[in-house]
Amino acid sequence: MKKYISVLAIIFIISLAACSNQTISSTPTGNESNIQSNSITTLDKGIWPVNEYTEGLPIPPGTVAWATLDTEHENCSVNLTGISDDDYSEYMEVLNQEGFSVIENVSEEIEEGNYVSIGTLLSNEDKWLSISYIPDSLTIYISFDNN
Repeated sequence: MKKYISVLAIIFIISLAACSNQTISSTPTGNESNIQSNSITTLDKGIWPVNEYTEGLPIPPGTVAWATLDTEHENCSVNLTGISDDDYSEYMEVLNQEGFSVIENVSEEIEEGNYVSIGTLLSNEDKWLSISYIPDSLTIYISFDNN
């Protein structure tokens, strides 16, 4: 058990070191609220991003808290707040009606917060969606099916 914890601690420290070495520089884009690093662009808050990843994707309820576009890893991430359990269930049903199938479902009870975190991986013929839901917050990672 101690060996397992030591390995996890080393991985955690390495990931923190990797994150601290990243540099983010501001690049003029005509919209000064966008921040860019080498491959990640932070998109506008409050606005559902319109790009090749979100094209044809049903827009979920809630308010966009943050969104990023990662050209190196070819994905778009969107976090929305103001999402109820009913909103989440309804959005998952809309995705199902739009042709997305659940590949994997994972849920974990978060004891300190007294809630359940739900993670779902979905796919249609063109896109993969990784959706993470905790009360009031929905995060969607969108990528293309490159097979």
